[in-house]
Amino acid sequence: MYGRHMKKAPRLLAIRGAAALILVLALSIFPFATVMANTVSANVIDGDQSYTFNMSSTSLEDILAQAEERGMEPLGPLDVAERVEGTTTVVVRRGVELAVSEAGEESQLVAYVGDTVEQALLDNSIVLKDEDEVSPSRDTVIAGDTQVEIRRACQVVVIADGESRTVTRIGGTVQDALDEAGVTVGERDSLNYETDKPLFDKMHIRVTRVMDVQITADGETKAYETSAQTVEDALEKCGVQLGEEDRVEPALTEKVKDGMEITVRRVEVKEEVQTEEVAYETEYQDTASLYEGETQVKTEGVPGEKEVTYKVTYVDGEEESREAASEKVTKEPVAEVVLRGTSQKEEASGGVDVSGGNGTGNVAGTFVDMYGNTVSYSSMMSGTCTAYSVPGGTTSLGWDAVYGVVAVNPNIIPYGTKMYITSPDGSVVYGYGVAGDTGGAAMAGDILADLCYNTIEECSQIGRRTMNIYILS
Repeated sequence: MYGRHMKKAPRLLAIRGAAALILVLALSIFPFATVMANTVSANVIDGDQSYTFNMSSTSLEDILAQAEERGMEPLGPLDVAERVEGTTTVVVRRGVELAVSEAGEESQLVAYVGDTVEQALLDNSIVLKDEDEVSPSRDTVIAGDTQVEIRRACQVVVIADGESRTVTRIGGTVQDALDEAGVTVGERDSLNYETDKPLFDKMHIRVTRVMDVQITADGETKAYETSAQTVEDALEKCGVQLGEEDRVEPALTEKVKDGMEITVRRVEVKEEVQTEEVAYETEYQDTASLYEGETQVKTEGVPGEKEVTYKVTYVDGEEESREAASEKVTKEPVAEVVLRGTSQKEEASGGVDVSGGNGTGNVAGTFVDMYGNTVSYSSMMSGTCTAYSVPGGTTSLGWDAVYGVVAVNPNIIPYGTKMYITSPDGSVVYGYGVAGDTGGAAMAGDILADLCYNTIEECSQIGRRTMNIYILS
């Protein structure tokens, strides 16, 4: 039995040993499998180089450190590393200096190797238009520090001599734009930019001209240099103040020209009050105590008074015009009362009293005229006379209707007859006249003659009264 037992013992030990070895192997493999299960694959792309490896950490710093251990160049101050979202892939962008020159100004920016010039500019918020020129070209791939010059397509407005000219250029300076616009800048003229200033889009270049002007105001003429655009601006810049009513020649809106003469006329409007006469009216009362055609003043007329406010315009101290603005009667006029005769007296045909000037009928005689001269007459007629005025008019014979023309019945006093006319008492004198007109009243026999005056006011001297008419020899 031992023997048999002695034979069975080695086999049992072998089985137990194999089981123990399997257990040990299992225990050693389990941690390794656990570690393998907790690792990830990372990938770092640096330009045309790529680094791939497994690691348990997913932080950006650890991934970059692993890549550097595998030979990647450490990040410089301008370099950036960006993780692709949702992955363990990291892209390294190597930064370089980008010097951009535009319109005379230079900017120091950052670009990245592998980008094009256009992309690098866009990343720095510099947008190019299709017409702009760029050097090096837009599609140039950046490999290191790069200098870029941008020449913009510019639309520039040149303002000179009251006109605006639009110039379109690619690059250039203010002087280039002036030359293209055909604008010359004189020694005394000024610009809002230096002539070597690079152009930029929407630039407005303004040329201010200095011109000589003469200003006459307040009795003086002075010479000035001015850069004003209009007459109004020139007066203001030269210290000439304008009143509300002042007049200026040329007009305030006129463009200033070299050698222009500007005249300021001072206008002052004042209110002035004057006392003036108010004409009285004439009232007529018929009376049988006087012959028809005779009048007598019963009550003298008295003019009234009124205060008239005038708007008076003075130009450079001299009155130009006055206009009545208002008036107020301060004293009422008293009407004149005139007695007018109605009694009839024996008259010759045509209403003519044929008694002579010295009571001897139509006998010729002499009289003393208004000048003291003794004048002969062939006959004298006495009768009712009136007065008329037709300014600018003509008589029935085509003569000018002026003082000295007498309207008659030519059947009694022929046309062309010369005469001297006065009241019987000599208080009213018409003087010398000639028969050169006629009228309905004379032809009807209502009056002996109608005496022509130059104005209506003068006619009031006669009214309707008896007059002596001396027919001259």
